Amino acid sequence: MAKNEIVTQVYEVNRISCGTEIKGSLISSSDIRLDGYFEGRLITSGKLVVGESAKLLGDVVCRSCDNWGVMEGKLVVKEIFGLKKTGSITGNIGCEKIFIEEGGVFNGSCKIIDEQTFEELKVKFSQ
Repeated sequence: MAKNEIVTQVYEVNRISCGTEIKGSLISSSDIRLDGYFEGRLITSGKLVVGESAKLLGDVVCRSCDNWGVMEGKLVVKEIFGLKKTGSITGNIGCEKIFIEEGGVFNGSCKIIDEQTFEELKVKFSQ
C-alpha cells in the first residue's frame, strides 16, 4: 500500500449537527450523520443516518439509510432503507430492501433494484 493511499476507517463518520445548514453537494466515502439542514446532492459509499431534527432536501445516493427526520427528493440506496416511526419521506426511492415502522410517513414510489441498477443510477446521479 502506498503511503499516500487513503483507507476509510470503520468508525469514520461525517456529522452535520443540529443548527447547521448546508446547501450544495456533499460527496463522501464515509458514513454521514445528519441532524441539521441539508439541501442539494448527497453521495456516500457509506451509511446515511438522518436524525429526528434533520431536514434533507435533494437527491441522495448511499449504501444504506435510516431516516428519523424529514426527507424530500430522490433516494437511491444500494442495500436497505429504513423509515423510522418519526421519519417522513416525500419522493421516489430505489433500494434493494425497505422497511417502514408504524408511524413513518412515505409519499412517493419505491422500486426494488438490484446492484447493477444501483450502479447505473449512481452514475446518473453523479453527473
